[in-house]
Amino acid sequence: MISTVTQDTLPPVPPAQRLDPPPSGLAGIVELTAAHLDSRVHTVPVFERVLDGLVRQAHRDRNALAAALSTALGHRYPEEETEAHRLTPVDVAVAALLWRVAGYSLKPEYVRRQRGHEECAQGGLELVVAARVREIGYALRSAPALPFLLATPTWDTGALDAAELVERLAEYRRLGVRPGPANFGQALLRVRRDDPAAPAAAAAADRLGTAEGDRLAAWLGPDGEPGTGRRRVVMPDPQAHRAWSRAGAAVPQVAFASGERPALRREFPEAFHWLGRPHEGFTRCYHWHAGHAVRAAVLPEDRDVQARWLLPGVTLAATTGDHGDSWMLPHLALLGGPAGPGLHSAIAAGMGGRHPASRRPAVEALLVLAGRGELDAPLLGRELAAMVTLGTVKPNRLADAARSAAAAGAYATVWAVLAEVLPALLPSTRGAGEVLAVAADCVERCGATGPVPAEVAAAAARTGSHRLVTEARRLASALAGR
Repeated sequence: MISTVTQDTLPPVPPAQRLDPPPSGLAGIVELTAAHLDSRVHTVPVFERVLDGLVRQAHRDRNALAAALSTALGHRYPEEETEAHRLTPVDVAVAALLWRVAGYSLKPEYVRRQRGHEECAQGGLELVVAARVREIGYALRSAPALPFLLATPTWDTGALDAAELVERLAEYRRLGVRPGPANFGQALLRVRRDDPAAPAAAAAADRLGTAEGDRLAAWLGPDGEPGTGRRRVVMPDPQAHRAWSRAGAAVPQVAFASGERPALRREFPEAFHWLGRPHEGFTRCYHWHAGHAVRAAVLPEDRDVQARWLLPGVTLAATTGDHGDSWMLPHLALLGGPAGPGLHSAIAAGMGGRHPASRRPAVEALLVLAGRGELDAPLLGRELAAMVTLGTVKPNRLADAARSAAAAGAYATVWAVLAEVLPALLPSTRGAGEVLAVAADCVERCGATGPVPAEVAAAAARTGSHRLVTEARRLASALAGR
């Protein structure tokens, strides 16, 4: 049994922040909307405050809001109507208020994904965003106007406290307002199911006596549980591997087959059904960074589900010349829900990225989970060992990533990870000496003691002075407390 005598000194993890309410004045919401549309980085807090602010302001005085938006932002839209799918999400809401978007394109049946991207996970999340903003756009130009949005998050991750949603539903009932299907569906996906106050909120929702209250109560129970993921090893389709001019060897890789979520397909609008279907993996998915936080906020309490979908894209950074999708890992690590095998597998694949810039986000995600006490170091080590054996992760890249994590203060954590990896590397895997060096350094710095793994002892007993042998001796000596 490994024991450590010192604790890691990890970088601080930024806590989740409560969303500020949207500006209450007309000028403030117009200014915030313009700033969002001019920005190249769309954050969840600003995106959500803009949508909720537009709805609240339209409820107060729709004509005044439309006049102010026309003056400030009318130049963004042609005089003739355009279709909603040609606009960014917030542009849809603004153009709807200005009657510059075709009404038929706001209908649910016109929310479709592009052909050829049917199995793109990011496209599936975008579909939900599109359905919700178009429903909002339709409501902005309809009477009576909505008083506020149900799905506005409580937290900057996109998560929504269940008790807050109960209060909103109660106010909708009092005002006689019927919730929009997409907006309510998004609210359910954002509810914090592991919140200690969730059982009391479920009981309060049940007492509302409305269909939405009943659905919320059920969602906080079995209906809201994420589908299980079945881990497997696959050989990617060579044609998919070469998509988007990605060059490299198609090697076996870890993937997850997603389980079905019946409630999503039974009770939610059609745009949500993709999220509830079983999926075998994604190798033809490609999205740019813009808007990734807004997409991730569709499922802010299901980070492990999102990581399973992201895993093939992260693996591309290890098996091709592509930088892959590892850039999204730190953001997923900050979301809610279980940090399960999917997230740990994605971090493992990211640590094997060909380029240092591709490995860095995986290291950041590792440190976030460790800082929050959510990292399962042995699980991460076993995933890395499996990927090293498959050839997905190269030992020298793993050593570099592990060294970076250790340098941030995670010496005990990194040793707990590498202790699971070393049996897969020894006795003579190329690059094992580098990994042993990092392991020895971690043990020396954190003061870990314990039994010497048999593979390490065997390598240390070999004759010679090359790196694998010398680093194995060094590690064995450190574990023995010498």
